[in-house]
Amino acid sequence: MADTRSPDVPGDEAERLQALRRYGILDTPMEPAYDELADIAGHVCEAPVALISFVDQDRQWFKAVLGLPLRETPRSESVCHYALQHSGVFVVPDLEQDARFAHFGIVTQENPLRFYAGAPLITPDGHALGTLCVLDYRPRVLSERVLGLLSALACQVVRLLELKRANDLQGRMLADLEAARQQMAVLAHTDALTGLANRRSFTERLRQELALLQRSSEPACLLMMDIDHFKRVNDMHGHHVGDQALQLLATLCRDVFRAADVVSRWGGEEFLALLPATRVDQAQVVAQRLHAALAAHPLSGIEPPLVLAVSMGLILLDPLRPLDVTLRLLDSALYTAKREGRGRTVVV
Repeated sequence: MADTRSPDVPGDEAERLQALRRYGILDTPMEPAYDELADIAGHVCEAPVALISFVDQDRQWFKAVLGLPLRETPRSESVCHYALQHSGVFVVPDLEQDARFAHFGIVTQENPLRFYAGAPLITPDGHALGTLCVLDYRPRVLSERVLGLLSALACQVVRLLELKRANDLQGRMLADLEAARQQMAVLAHTDALTGLANRRSFTERLRQELALLQRSSEPACLLMMDIDHFKRVNDMHGHHVGDQALQLLATLCRDVFRAADVVSRWGGEEFLALLPATRVDQAQVVAQRLHAALAAHPLSGIEPPLVLAVSMGLILLDPLRPLDVTLRLLDSALYTAKREGRGRTVVV
């Protein structure tokens, strides 16, 4: 009498399911490479139904289907579930005469399937993920030669899986490399502490603006800022508070300046801001907004709260004036602001 018990779930079932998910094959679209292997299996075995089946936790899902209008069935009605337990091809000459399968829907349907042969899809590390199987509407047997060919085709399915996994891994590696490249590009142009443009990238942008100004009548301004008494902040509160002061100024600059403006940490506690399409009177308004923002946002975590101030120099960019001359004039205006009492803006 045939054994009607379902085979036990494999002892490595958790690892097997993890392996199945590593390949990322479940619920993917049909692909010609898999369809062709199923078609060849059906032709070699002279079977009207051929499947590439992956046995998931509660279902079997078909990557390739020849001769059936299905993409998955419950695992409780999966003959392939039994095939996972065999190292070779699992053959059922007559499903109707086997008590394990006689009640399955594919056997009790109007046009019942009677024959099954499934070669397990075994990964290089020994996990059976599913089968390459063939079915027929009549009881039958297969020759040893044909069974060997079915096993060979199952190995080709596994090679496709390995190729997919390698391609997926390569794709992830390329995506990671591109993300790292973009991050390096950002870091190369960004001040690490404040997140603003660094001196190198700002100089490049400034030279571009000067070139544009030679072909345009629109004005542009350059603003130099220096935190007042910054050395005293470091000496009295420590360099970590000095870093917080630089970060606070950077944050307020992002709030005050426009998206089209470019703000840079020029060096130490010195900042530069490029204001395209901006007249001097408009730039003075922006500078005053920054003075007000600093007065309204003291540096937290210090008792009494530390109110920062900046001295600024402001100049209208002249594309015919050498950049080093412009920067010297701006620097001179900045130190004039400091001599005149700090916390103010001087226009060249």
